[in-house]
Order: sequence, then C-alpha cells, then structure tokens
Amino acid sequence: MTRHFIIALLLPVLTLSGVLPMAIATAQEETLDIVYAEHAPLAAHSLMLDVIRAGDRLIAVGERGHIILSDDEGQTWRQAETVPTRSTLTRVFSVGTRLWAAGHDAVILTSGDGGENWTQQYFDPERQQPIMDLYFRDENNGMAVGAYGLMLVTADGGQDWQDHAVSAEDDAHLNAIIALPGNVLLIAGEGGFSYRSSDGGVTWENMNLVYQGSMFGAVTAGPACVLFFGLRGNVIRSCDAGISWEELKSGTEATLLGGVEQEGKVLLVGNSGAVIEYDEASGFTYHEHPSGVDFSAALGLGNGRYILAGEDGVYFYPEQAAEGAE
Repeated sequence: MTRHFIIALLLPVLTLSGVLPMAIATAQEETLDIVYAEHAPLAAHSLMLDVIRAGDRLIAVGERGHIILSDDEGQTWRQAETVPTRSTLTRVFSVGTRLWAAGHDAVILTSGDGGENWTQQYFDPERQQPIMDLYFRDENNGMAVGAYGLMLVTADGGQDWQDHAVSAEDDAHLNAIIALPGNVLLIAGEGGFSYRSSDGGVTWENMNLVYQGSMFGAVTAGPACVLFFGLRGNVIRSCDAGISWEELKSGTEATLLGGVEQEGKVLLVGNSGAVIEYDEASGFTYHEHPSGVDFSAALGLGNGRYILAGEDGVYFYPEQAAEGAE
C-alpha cells in the first residue's frame, strides 16, 4: 500500500478497477447487479480508514468494502458477513442500534445487527464524489458530506437521500462534519472553505478561518472548544462554536487526518506514524508510532489507550501486540 493515501482518498475519480455495479438512487429501487465485498484472509490487514465503537463492539472500515469487527477490544478481528459493495469505505457512524458506512462511488450502507450484515441505501459512481464523513442526529435524521461540495441529507434513516447545497459558489471538498451544542454544525473543508450552521444543517455560512489551507478533520477539545486539523500539521481552535478561530502550533508538518478526545486529552494522527497528544495545559506533545504508517482515524479505549486505523489495518497506541486477526 502506497504511503500518503490521503491523496488517493481525496481524488474522486479513484475507483476500484473492475467494480462498477449499476447505480441506484434509493433503497427502494431494485438492482440485480450489486457486487459484494470478498471475504479475504488478510482483510484485517488491509487499508482501514475509520474505526468506531458501537456498544461492546469495535468496527473498522476501509478499502474494497472491507468491514471488520472486534468483540475483544481490538485483540482479534473478523470480517463482516455481508457487505454489498467493493468501493472503498471512508467512514462509519452509529446511533442507537443502527450503523451506517459510506465512501467512494457515493455509496452508503446500513446495518441493524451490529455490523454483521449490511444493505445498500445509496450508490452513484457516475457522480465521482466520494463521501468523506457522516453525521446522524438520531436514527432518522442524517447527512453525508464529500468531494466537490457533496451533501446528502435524509429524514427517514437513509431510505431516501436528497442533495442539499452547502454553497452555490464553490465545489470544495467537504472533509469532516462535527456537531456542537446548540444545534451548531461545523464542516471542515479544503482550501479555506469551511462552513457553519446554527440551525442543524438547514442553512450554512462560510467561516473565516485563520488558515486558508485544507482541513481534513475536526474534534472537540474540552467542553467549549473544537479543533480543525489538516495539511502540513496545521491545527486551529475555536472556543465560540466556530465564530472565531486561532492558530495553534502543533510542532509537526505531518498532514493530520484523524483525531479523538479521551479523558481530557485530544489525540491527533496522520502521515508517517504521526501521533500528537494535546491538552490546553501542556499544549502539543509529538510522538511517532513505531509502525511509521499513515493513520486516518483514532478511537479511545480508555485508560490512555487507543486504536488507530490506517495502512495495513488497525494498531494499538501505545503499541502492543494483538493476539491475532482472523
């Protein structure tokens, strides 16, 4: 797997060769041409782009429609039974007992049995707009954002997805969405184009960021603040729900792709094994994961431990040996 996969992730023309099943617009439309993810012995060691907790289960998603599950805090992993896509999956999200996963070819999947089996809700490879992030307020109301200004919204749990314009003036990539108290939503985007909504996503306004480069992720930092992070180690912070921003010195030029808040600290991860811990009192502390791989997401396990998703699968931080993967 080539290093710095963020470039491939952001190229909407990237598709998996030979896998272009018929597009469908909603779950109600019938198709006989869905191509299912292959069961592969090394699926748990393929590129993983996101990882979450859903109850007692960990779920990671990645290339070729691979979805892997762990019921022992990441010690062992197995592949989901039924996944109706071979498109690269970039995000997975859970609310209650319902899961959604999304990615390239504008594919959106859902599962109601803890990730064992999935159904396809949306798929449109002709758009050439990969989905970069998902957000659901509850089991009915959600949105997906992605390349070239893509935003899809649903009010029925994903049975029907509709286009929604964030801005009529540009088609910047929308890379991450985060919810804050007071019905505020923020979108981190490319080239200085990032957006704020104070009405739960009905209307949006362009934020004036102190850094005009690309932001790839967003994470809360304490009860009142949020961090955007992205290209060349740039990190900016807002403590007034996105109205004003300040630039922070991360101490690295590694592109940062994922982050998580746990136990009063924020962990940011990125290219070439970059792992950065942040808290307001101490600022940034740079570490480098021994694997040296590119990471795209992090999940807190408690007690200062994390799971990182990236090249060749999932890793522990601090590093420890997993017992194996099925």
